[in-house]
Amino acid sequence: MTETAYCLLRPLLLCLLLSGLVQASGVHVGNQYVLEPSLAGSEREFQASDGNTLGYIAYTAPGATTALVYLHGIESHAGWFAQAATLLQGYGYDVFNLDRRGSGVNRENRGYASGHIDHYQVLLDDIHDFITPLRDRYRHVFLAGLSWGGKLATAYELEYPGDVDGLVLITPGIKALVDVSLPTKLKIVLFAQFSPQSLIASPIAPEMFTTTPRYLDYIKSDPSRLTHATARFYWQSSRLDSYLSGNIAALDKPTLLFLAGQDRIIDNDGVLGMLNRGNTNKLTVINYPDQTHSVQFDDPDKLVQDMNHWLQRQLTNTTMESGLPQ
Repeated sequence: MTETAYCLLRPLLLCLLLSGLVQASGVHVGNQYVLEPSLAGSEREFQASDGNTLGYIAYTAPGATTALVYLHGIESHAGWFAQAATLLQGYGYDVFNLDRRGSGVNRENRGYASGHIDHYQVLLDDIHDFITPLRDRYRHVFLAGLSWGGKLATAYELEYPGDVDGLVLITPGIKALVDVSLPTKLKIVLFAQFSPQSLIASPIAPEMFTTTPRYLDYIKSDPSRLTHATARFYWQSSRLDSYLSGNIAALDKPTLLFLAGQDRIIDNDGVLGMLNRGNTNKLTVINYPDQTHSVQFDDPDKLVQDMNHWLQRQLTNTTMESGLPQ
């Protein structure tokens, strides 16, 4: 297929995929593993303040004035949000899917050990290094986090208040149902100090993410999916939980929370309990009662429509409060 023909067919391929007429069989596009070539964004790089280089995936729209920065879950990577990012791009947003150190396009290829972090603060600083220049380029910047990335996004707002205009938390891992066993916890405590890069298997089964066959097949066959993380990663994840618990009352940012009624990974009541310790007047909750966990796979159209409606309300409120012409 010529490049011209592919460009002409790209919208049709996307529509077919999202309507379920094309089966999801993951493919590599550069360093990305995505459902279809039509969903591949542009892989770019930025430099963190410690001098290291990190890759990310960009979906840009002409004339966009609002940016959405996305953080992925513990096992996933930027490619798992490609459908939603493409749809958001169609609504006129610039979407930047960040892969954390040790995940996605930021693994051994860039000198990072897969599934490893030395300290959660490094991840928060990476996000800050990426978002800081965006404040000069866009009128509005929002931070979105799915699953473990939702926990990280919430911690980011607490650590760097005022950096973003709002949070979108999609089945966030602020409180979890699934956990490692007690013997594994003891192993993590020991190994985190003396053998920090020892690998620990994830307690999440693929079927906990989604029950939709084509997306379940994609997850199972994804070579970039992290089935293990290091002992130090799990230890720092636990420390991040403690940070959230001790600081969540200070959360005072417009927040959109998506919950899945059939979620086997996230403790929905626990998440609500945590977020309700912050400014409840700024919390909007949308529940998908029939969904499992990965709503970005199972119903990307509705997810993005709901995100867009909320984002537009935030932009309108900000414009009215500032007194700028609408």
